[in-house]
Amino acid sequence: MVSIRHQIAARSRRIDFGNVSLDRMGVSAALALLLSTAACNTVPGEKFQAVQRDLFASQERVRQLENELAAQQQTNRDLGRQMANLSRVGDASDDVLIIPERITLASMSGGYDDDGKVGDDGIVLYIRPIDRDQHVVKAAGTIRVTLLDPQNPPERAVFAEYYFDLQHTRPLWYGRLMTNHFRVWCPWPADHLPAHNEIVAHVTFTDLLSGKSLTATGTFTVQFPPQETRPAGE
Repeated sequence: MVSIRHQIAARSRRIDFGNVSLDRMGVSAALALLLSTAACNTVPGEKFQAVQRDLFASQERVRQLENELAAQQQTNRDLGRQMANLSRVGDASDDVLIIPERITLASMSGGYDDDGKVGDDGIVLYIRPIDRDQHVVKAAGTIRVTLLDPQNPPERAVFAEYYFDLQHTRPLWYGRLMTNHFRVWCPWPADHLPAHNEIVAHVTFTDLLSGKSLTATGTFTVQFPPQETRPAGE
């Protein structure tokens, strides 16, 4: 009786996961074997039901694997079509694709006040990606901002740095009527104001589609709080 059960279980589980198929004998043949041997052997009802459950579980697992394989094959076909399309574009990609060729900082960029008190709390930058037709375009990419205090010694020229990955860059886009840009807030580091009121912002936008890094630089005059309440800048 034990050998019969092992034989059935072994036959029912002979699944090739490379091509997601059962052995040719299949679940139906295994069940037929069980019924044919039942006449010569007494199989307790509980064990018979357990074998049935195993067979049905194997059947369900095979169906799941077949569905997964079908989905993966469809994904591969889709990727193949995309690769074929990209290969046809070839060297003309820069002319066909709408990608930014440069970035600019809108004139409204500069210091901002966040607490209603005298003095700026940081710099806000309005970054505009511009394509070859001189249109502002919404492009996916990363943004890196470096703030410099040019009046400091060279080794202390970098005042603060900010980085925005793809996930955080997208919500920064603002597009309304004639206004389209990434709005990037760069607050001063905690309890640390720049030593001088002239700040240089160096911006790098790396376009996701083309991989190009585009840069822009702006110089801004910021306001400080009254001298008696101002933290040390150095």
